[in-house]
Amino acid sequence: MKNIVSILIILTILFSCKQNSEIKKNNERDFTAINDTLTKDLQKAFEKGAIIGFSVSVVDENGVVYENGFGYRDIELEKKYTPNTTQNIASISKTLIGVSLLKAQELGKLNLDDPINKYLPFKITNPNYPDKPILIKHLAYHSSSIIDVDEVYAKSYVLKKSKHNDNEGVYDWFSMPEKRISLIEFLNNSLTENGKWYTKEIFANIEPGVMRKYSNIGAALCAQIIEYATGQDYQSFTKDYILQPLKMTSSGWSSKDIDTTKRSRLFANKEMLIAEYSLITYADGGFITSNNDLGLFLTELMKGYKGSGTLLNKESYTKLFKKQKFPNVETEQEFGIFMEFSKEFIKIKDDVIGHNGSDPGVMTAMYFNPKTETGKILLVNTDSDFNENFWPEVASIWNSLIKYETELNSGKASR
Repeated sequence: MKNIVSILIILTILFSCKQNSEIKKNNERDFTAINDTLTKDLQKAFEKGAIIGFSVSVVDENGVVYENGFGYRDIELEKKYTPNTTQNIASISKTLIGVSLLKAQELGKLNLDDPINKYLPFKITNPNYPDKPILIKHLAYHSSSIIDVDEVYAKSYVLKKSKHNDNEGVYDWFSMPEKRISLIEFLNNSLTENGKWYTKEIFANIEPGVMRKYSNIGAALCAQIIEYATGQDYQSFTKDYILQPLKMTSSGWSSKDIDTTKRSRLFANKEMLIAEYSLITYADGGFITSNNDLGLFLTELMKGYKGSGTLLNKESYTKLFKKQKFPNVETEQEFGIFMEFSKEFIKIKDDVIGHNGSDPGVMTAMYFNPKTETGKILLVNTDSDFNENFWPEVASIWNSLIKYETELNSGKASR
């Protein structure tokens, strides 16, 4: 009898193990077929010839599902663009300001409802509404009434060197290296009444907090306030509270922070490079990263949206993604803290959350879909103004990613 019982126990255990193995096997997703299809679609899009190099990734809350690179980061040296290639990502950089801002609030260093002048060594007010203080949250929602006047904001772009090769294009509004100043000097010159570039036109005739006016200078000012409030420079603050916790080891704010041998050159077209430059207002668009590293950040944002993020607590993530509408925005688009809720990028059917960006030689997009719980990233090393096929190529790439996302979440992938 004891032997029979033992045999039954052993058989039960073996059956249970087999069943668990089968369940595990069924839960493992095999994306080979749709991955191959996506790669072919992306290669076909690349063959339109407007983009020199780009990388994409698709992520879920567990990490990367798909990533790939196409084209070149250096044509002359025939260096391929890969998911580990780094480049500056333009305005997606602002999403790091949002996370940093709420981390500083968690640490008790500031409050979003504080007036900005509480933390600055000089006074900034809208001359049209001198009694209405600009608050930190106004900067975070682009409702500060600060405007990017072209002739002022353009001074932020500074060339890395004075002399260039014939195949390096230089915009006439780029500043020479000797014109570089600190961010705080730039803000002082631009936004205070005694500043040498100051003009009342840099402030809208709108009360702070009422209307949305996208402002790169306002975003950079927010990073500067984080620096004053925490007593730590913004670059090291982001390293301590974002990059290191997420193990974003290929990311940073300057060439000193990254492996420069993996950095992409930026292009106007196949024949012409964009001369190397950096931003005085670096926090608004100068973050350097790879698709692989940025995927770690996007995965964290997706987790944070669901309440399971690790960089911020649940309350902070709720504030980061708290929607706000503005009466002057004609679409029904809503906004979080340095975050967009949008159907506008490539005219998609679902609201996605994230940001896009553009700069000379750069076009980027980083969004996640809360319905499908899937995120997508596109990094491009080519300027949008020199080839009429540029935006059709971008649309083709993004639509291929949407198609992949749909198939990924429709059960067509074998499981």
